[in-house]
Amino acid sequence: MSKEETISGRQLFVLVFMTQLGTEVLSLPHAEAGIAGHDTWLAVLLSGLFAQAGIVLIWWVGSRYPSLNFFAYTSRIVGRPIGACLNLIYGCYYVLSGFLLTLSYSDILNRWMYILTPRWIITLMILIVGGYAAISTLKRIAFVSQSFMILAILGFLLIVFSGIYGFDIRNLLPVLTDGWYPVMKGTYTAFTAYVGYDLLLYAYPYVKTRSKKKVLLAMTLANACTAVYYIAVCLISTTTFGLKQLLVIPEPLVFILKNYRVEVLQSIDNLFLIVYACIVLATIYVYFYLAAKAFQHLRGSGLGKQQMWVWSIVVICFIGGFFIEKRSDIRQWAEIQDRLSVILVVALPCLLLMVSAMRGVTRSSL
Repeated sequence: MSKEETISGRQLFVLVFMTQLGTEVLSLPHAEAGIAGHDTWLAVLLSGLFAQAGIVLIWWVGSRYPSLNFFAYTSRIVGRPIGACLNLIYGCYYVLSGFLLTLSYSDILNRWMYILTPRWIITLMILIVGGYAAISTLKRIAFVSQSFMILAILGFLLIVFSGIYGFDIRNLLPVLTDGWYPVMKGTYTAFTAYVGYDLLLYAYPYVKTRSKKKVLLAMTLANACTAVYYIAVCLISTTTFGLKQLLVIPEPLVFILKNYRVEVLQSIDNLFLIVYACIVLATIYVYFYLAAKAFQHLRGSGLGKQQMWVWSIVVICFIGGFFIEKRSDIRQWAEIQDRLSVILVVALPCLLLMVSAMRGVTRSSL
């Protein structure tokens, strides 16, 4: 395996922030409306706090092995056979995540912009661009994400300014109508929107900062910015539409932008979808990159080349797209991914930390 280049704390911030966004910005208000109701924004806020706890957990695990990435030290904790199995599971999980994200956004583009274009063409274009970026090093991927950062800011400004019209604060009232149970239930659903911070599992030893506490600071800032992004989207969607409307509109934000008029722009919703495609790509190529790294670590000396794994993943995802065509099928697979996210991003790192502590496998023994 080739030696990984280091990145700065600022680049880590950008990578995590861009990876966390995904397509949830478009669909989260609709998904939460049937669970948390008017209190969607509160469920999203609490999810951000739980995600912060997950970040601290992963940072804590990484601090015990400052010179190794997650896929390298799993075998140190649980042994090589089990460690290889865990790497395989994580690799498949990241392939599934990138695959479903590709299908989801292809479906959105197919319904809102390219109605007459076969979905497989849109999927292929996204996969090729994402695969090409994923064959790079972590540092080069960070550079690409940094160039996309301005688009994330532009997208946020479009969201905020479009939400000025049709704003009705009464749609947020009353707060906690049915108590805390729906909010806590919605917190679980919204938590998966913050998944992406697990990039730190691999990136931790490659972040060059004066102190490893600054790694935690960069992660915290990225998570906070993501929370602000999501809360703004939920507040704007909830104050613009009634609860019954949100239940039937899959992407309320696009609908809001479609009705927003600017003299110099014919269709601002199309502009937003094009801009947001770059943000989605930033998430997809990080997932494919992590999947390739996980598969490479199936063998201690390295199994295959990164390019081979990435393009194999692209081919598998393209073929798989022909078997998952309905939106209902995508949602079913997304529910499976949500459960896997909780297990692999929260539960398993916590378990590995406890096993490491009990076995006394710390950095002093490496």
